[in-house]
Amino acid sequence: MPLNAHDAVMLTRKHAVFAAAAMYGLFSSPTPDAPGMTEYLIVALIGFAGLPMRLPREKWVLPYTVFILYGLTVPFIMGAFAGHEGGGILRDAVAFSALALPLLLTQLYPAGDRTAQRMLLLMLLGIGVLFSIRYLLSVATPAGFLRDHDLLYLANSPLVAFAGAWMLLQGSFTETRPGRAALMCLSSVIPVLAMIAMTQRATVMLLACAWLAGFTVCVVRNPRRALVLGLVLVITGILLAPWPGYVAQSFADKTMAVGWNARGAELGALMNASMGNPLTAIFGSGWGSMLKSPAVGDLWVRFSHALFTSLLWKTGWVGFILSIAAMGTLVAAAFRRLRHDMVTFTALILPLLPALFLYGSYKSLCFGLLLLGLAALQWTKPAQG
Repeated sequence: MPLNAHDAVMLTRKHAVFAAAAMYGLFSSPTPDAPGMTEYLIVALIGFAGLPMRLPREKWVLPYTVFILYGLTVPFIMGAFAGHEGGGILRDAVAFSALALPLLLTQLYPAGDRTAQRMLLLMLLGIGVLFSIRYLLSVATPAGFLRDHDLLYLANSPLVAFAGAWMLLQGSFTETRPGRAALMCLSSVIPVLAMIAMTQRATVMLLACAWLAGFTVCVVRNPRRALVLGLVLVITGILLAPWPGYVAQSFADKTMAVGWNARGAELGALMNASMGNPLTAIFGSGWGSMLKSPAVGDLWVRFSHALFTSLLWKTGWVGFILSIAAMGTLVAAAFRRLRHDMVTFTALILPLLPALFLYGSYKSLCFGLLLLGLAALQWTKPAQG
């Protein structure tokens, strides 16, 4: 059956996003130091796919739209009045604009459209796996070969954590076909290994807690499957010994060496920077502002290691409160939509929490795509006839 004009346009726009995601996963990085033609083409493809924008009719849309509009105006004005460098203002604004992806692209992935939903899921998983492979290759090869400064941050991508969590949890607890379940669990090793290689303590610990919670539920609801999982876990542990001990020791050594990376001291520094007068306290220091961060040896940085603290610093209490409302309503909507698919909900929330509170992984296209998943992903819903 031939497509009508509207369906053909929508399909073209979905393919544009998919092409941008493929280029991103294969050739770009979460935070490129020097954006080039690849990054400009990715932005152009996403802009083509997202415009004209048609907002979804959901409760999260109003607070989220207000938050985005505030972030694209007031911090610009504050940064310009403060005399911040123009390139820094633009860099901050571009990073913030990635948060608008749920508003731009949710229209392309309606619930019940199985093709669109599977395309979205494959896109999120594919970027995570590709980043993981590229990172592992970069650390496994000799210095100077396949090495690039941008590649060091590939494993920080929230989509790496999403891919590892979704494949491991789906294969362990949800997938009913044994062969496919085993393949999912084996495939999850790639992103999980990338996170371990980069000693992503919080993310790996959250994943371990999520798996143990799923295993506990499985013991009650499906004891036979739980027995198989338990045996596989024990046998894997024996075959890999003593490597699990080495991993635990490396995490413990990092904690002894750096603690929690001076996050409290960093928060104090940015509070001092922005709360010095009522205007910056209310509206923030603006895009382009910089501070000496104790978390990185008192180097001058443009960001803090958490979305909420960065917004408190650069957009003030107004932007901070709007961000809590926007993220809170988005997560609540995702929970209502995915309450019967807790694997997908958990896989989306697991990388969200570190980005909100601990890591600088929010300042990338990956984080915007993760938020798009929270806004739109519902791949198990039956097709509407």
